[in-house]
Amino acid sequence: MRTVSFQGTGLSHSQRLRMDQQQAIARSFINPILQAQVDQTIRTLDERKEQGAKSEKVWFLDYEEKGTPCVAEMAGYTL
Repeated sequence: MRTVSFQGTGLSHSQRLRMDQQQAIARSFINPILQAQVDQTIRTLDERKEQGAKSEKVWFLDYEEKGTPCVAEMAGYTL
């Protein structure tokens, strides 16, 4: 039989106050317009997922080089 101890998991009064202050500050920094746009986007994505639509391809490969990169070429020097 295992013994589980929750000793030390409680917050002290000062820790609780600090956490409450951090949460209040975080809520005040959230832009309500941005939050509404994010919520709308998430709802739209969930609806599309339920309908079985594939997600848009955001990232794509432009080109692929082979070989070792040279710092001189990045600086504009040609060999």
